[in-house]
This record gives sequence, structure tokens and C-alpha cells, in this order.
Amino acid sequence: MALSIVSRSLLRTSREILERNMAATVGALQQQQHQPLSTFPTSDCNNNRMVSGSAHGAWSLVYRPATALQNVRLYSKKAAGAATMRRQDSDSDSDSDDEFERRRRNANVKHSERGDSEFWRRKMRTLHRIMDVNHDGVISYDDFKLLAKRFSDLGHLSDEMAEEFNEVIKQTWEEQFGEITPYNLVTAEQFLTDLHHRLNDKKMAKRIGRFLPYLFKAVDFDHTGHLDLEQYKLFFRCLGLSEEDAAISFAVIDKNGDGQVSLKEFVHLGRQFFLTEDETKISKMFWGPLIADH
Repeated sequence: MALSIVSRSLLRTSREILERNMAATVGALQQQQHQPLSTFPTSDCNNNRMVSGSAHGAWSLVYRPATALQNVRLYSKKAAGAATMRRQDSDSDSDSDDEFERRRRNANVKHSERGDSEFWRRKMRTLHRIMDVNHDGVISYDDFKLLAKRFSDLGHLSDEMAEEFNEVIKQTWEEQFGEITPYNLVTAEQFLTDLHHRLNDKKMAKRIGRFLPYLFKAVDFDHTGHLDLEQYKLFFRCLGLSEEDAAISFAVIDKNGDGQVSLKEFVHLGRQFFLTEDETKISKMFWGPLIADH
């Protein structure tokens, strides 16, 4: 009996301590939330009925703070999620703005194209001077025909190849300078403009220098597939250039020093003269020394 009385006394004391601790906790929460405890509804976990009053005080005290904390945590998660989304949207908008600004700035910057350097222009002025066969300051289709005739008259091209050569010269003029008329005269500046356009057109750039193999075969009088210095001098004479210029150029383009230039090397160097803006390339001497800078 004594043991039973002591046990009930301990249980009442424990429950009173628990209720006081929970009441203190709820009181603190009420002060922080600035609202009465009655605003937090409670329910019986067994039968889902609303519970109030002192009979279930301990359960109410346990349940209410947990519900409040859950609501606070839920709200905090939602608020944090919304804030994160706003930051992401803001960052996305910022990235879009940055990309738009970059594109806007790039649109205002002149696109760099091939053939914009002064070195390239100097090479093309040198070539214009060579192709101006009659030295009247402009290039006409008659100049093209006269230049082709000089190579054909050497007699080293077959009739079929000579006919192909003339057709290639005609196509080159029409693609590069337009119709064939006595009034289509190409100045140095127009020559540079037309070649600049052709250089930056992928399809047209591939066809630059189609006439080069015919020039090579016209001066390859022994048909070895290689040009030596004497044959290169013949090439320069047909261009109206001196043998001294030929010797200087040949010494530069004969890179391996074997005294010969193959057809492949000849065509490569001739095309590279049109295509590259690298001043260190030996192709700059293909058509002889460059004219002086303006």
C-alpha cells in the first residue's frame, strides 16, 4: 500500500513538472508570436476531435507547440524557396542582360575580314602592276589576253591545254571583274576591292589561282614537273619582270635549296600569295619584290 501511494505521488509530481515546463515553453512561444494560445487548434490523435480544457491539458501543451513549429518551418521553407526562385530569376535575367549587352557591343565592332591588312594590299598592288601589261594604269580584259598569249606562244602547251588556259582566263575575268567590254577598266583600288570580296567568299576563294598550273606547264619546257632557276627566269620574262628579280625570288621560294620548285609548290605559293596576310611567308616573293609602301 505504501509503495502504491509513493508511486502515485511520484507520477503526480512528474506530471506537474512536465505541465509546468510545457506551459513555460508555450508562454514563450505566445510572447514571440504575439497571439493567444487558443488560436492554435488541437485534435485528439485517436478520434480526430477538437480538444480543449484542462482534462487534456498535457496533450494540448505537447501538440500546440509542435504544430506551431511545423507551421513556422513550413512557412520558412516556402519563403526560402520563393526567395531562391527570385534570386535565380534575377540571376537569369542578369545573364540574359549580359548576353544581350555582349551581342550589342559585338554588333558595333567591325567584323575583321581577310585582306584587311596593309601588307595584303601591298601585295595586290604589286600584282595589279604586273597584270597591267600595257602600263596604262588600269587592267582590261585585253591585258589578260595578252598575258595569256605570252605564255601560250612559248609553244610548250598542247593545243587542248592552250584552249583550256584561255577559257580559264576568260572565266577568271568574268568572276572577278564582270563583263568583257572595252569599257570595263579596273583601277588598282577596284582591283583590291574585287579581290577582297573574292577572298572572303568561300566558294570563290577556292577557285583563286586556277590559272597557275597553266603558267607552270608553259615554262616547264623539258616537262620534268620541276622548274629550275632558268625556267623561273622565263616565267618572269613572260610577266614583264627582270631576270634579277627572278633570281631574288627563286632564292627565297626555293626553301630547301635543292634548286627546283615542283608544280605542287608552285601552285601552293601562288595561291598563298592571295590568301595569307602573314609577312613571314615566303610566298610574298612569288611575283617578285613587292612595290614600295605608299
